[in-house]
Amino acid sequence: MSNLSLSQEYMMCALNDKGKISTFNFERVIAVAASAVAELMMDDIIALNGKKLSVKKALPAEKSYLSPVYDFIEKTERVGFKTVVEHFSFTLSSKNIDELFDSIGGSLVRAGCAKKEKRGMLGNKNAYIPDAKAVDAVVQNIRAEMLEDGALSEDIAALTAILNKTGELMRFFSAYEKKDVKKRLKEIRDAAENKEIAKVIDYVEELMMIIIVSAT
Repeated sequence: MSNLSLSQEYMMCALNDKGKISTFNFERVIAVAASAVAELMMDDIIALNGKKLSVKKALPAEKSYLSPVYDFIEKTERVGFKTVVEHFSFTLSSKNIDELFDSIGGSLVRAGCAKKEKRGMLGNKNAYIPDAKAVDAVVQNIRAEMLEDGALSEDIAALTAILNKTGELMRFFSAYEKKDVKKRLKEIRDAAENKEIAKVIDYVEELMMIIIVSAT
């Protein structure tokens, strides 16, 4: 098993025991796309100017699992963050969602962190069953950084913030630990070096609010 990136770690945490992320779980679907965008931003592959994303440099071979998002941004040139996330979240077809899911899921299989299976009523849908030890390694890394003093790594800062917004973070901590975790989350938002991460979180929150309003 190798070290995982932000989008890979998020998917490991978000996959259910059947190796899927339900398209009805809008928050997690949004977060998969958002984590891919955030990873490209943090690696300085794309840039966010205002609310527009644009390509800065070629996608490295080791990041090929992010090619669905990268290619969409490159083709569209300057494109809104919301437009990118919506493209991989809210369409009449699940084609775009499945493409990104399979791209990141496939990278987890190659990394030895998941097993690919066929699921669905017709047995034509890919599922990625996460390795329990690999999931635990991600969780323990989150716990270590969130509960210890010192600055958080950029990847963990982004991962914990996104997990928190999708309601998945606190299940990794005891009731006693949650107070300290909330304090650390505030530090993430307030730290100057995390301003790009904070922008991503703001846009994710905005999209989630749109979903809630449209569903009522």
